[in-house]
Amino acid sequence: MAQRPASQETCHRHELTGRGVPGGDAGTGLSAGSSIILPSPFWKVTEMLDASSHRIIVCSLCRDSATGLRSGEDLCADLRSRLAQTSASSFAVETVDCMAGCSRPLTVAFNAHGKAGYLFGSIDSGTDVGALVEFARLYASLAGGWCSSDQRPARLAGKILARIPAGGREQVR
Repeated sequence: MAQRPASQETCHRHELTGRGVPGGDAGTGLSAGSSIILPSPFWKVTEMLDASSHRIIVCSLCRDSATGLRSGEDLCADLRSRLAQTSASSFAVETVDCMAGCSRPLTVAFNAHGKAGYLFGSIDSGTDVGALVEFARLYASLAGGWCSSDQRPARLAGKILARIPAGGREQVR
């Protein structure tokens, strides 16, 4: 695998552009430039992503329950390193400053264009990274992103906060 330039070795960052509380004030939006608009109107991405790429998004502000340290950046780097050694190397690993899962830190999301998204909480950056990589491989193989709880790694049982249907897709009951 070709080595990435040093500038791409760090985690991608999202920046909050609204004022005050998440969501920003009325009329506040994204600045122009190389930003892309995500479904939430108050985030901008500092690097363009391929619409078909899979993404893992890690909260950078969540504090470890035991140590009180912010471990999102470390988890991001560990995920990138481990994913590079697997068939799930197509994942972009990013951080965001908050995913509103503060009562269940550390939060990690998986999403891809046309697929259901997942939000996990209570992630231990040291012991859950292997399960996250295992889930990444599973998620990449799922056409619509849907899987049952028994398909997900056992280590992630009880840690799922949400499964979000893909926009514009009709879900079958």
